[in-house]
Amino acid sequence: MRDGFVVHGAEGALGGALGTLLVKQGITLARRMPEALKPPAVRRDPGEFVVSRLEALSGRALPWGVHHRVAEGLHWAYGITWGGLLGLAVAGLRVKTPRQTLLAGAGMGALVWAVGYVGWLPGAGLMQPIHRQGKGGVATSLLSHVLYGVAASVPIALIDRRRRRQRWWQRLADTAGLGSSVVLERVGR
Repeated sequence: MRDGFVVHGAEGALGGALGTLLVKQGITLARRMPEALKPPAVRRDPGEFVVSRLEALSGRALPWGVHHRVAEGLHWAYGITWGGLLGLAVAGLRVKTPRQTLLAGAGMGALVWAVGYVGWLPGAGLMQPIHRQGKGGVATSLLSHVLYGVAASVPIALIDRRRRRQRWWQRLADTAGLGSSVVLERVGR
């Protein structure tokens, strides 16, 4: 079972990277949306904010280029971490079907949205509270995060579907760390 957690965690992390790429593209596209549908404005980039806080705590500023790269890396780390957590949750809950996996991803995306847009971003003063963000903007940002979650779940669903199509002895061989071809050689096929 431990291998299932590791594999699902890695699949989720891959999906988290895919979802983060999708969200970053969505941010670019959101600039062209009608005002009523634009996601809520962020007063300051969250990655820059976190790096600045860490610099203040350490009492030492990073060179600008390093500061910028670390801030950008935090966006990716955040998205990949949530994707990895989705993979662990799918393994722990023993989600069985690709449909259930995609629904779990959608739910995780909504959770990521709530943690950020309802929780820590307004709490840190980086964004207005949810009741001041506007219905269209809230819907757009929620939808983009649900899509992030679905994208994060795609590698898990696809790889699990492939594994389920294997014969029982192939799954057993893979679990034992043997390839299917090794088992075929040993049974004389």
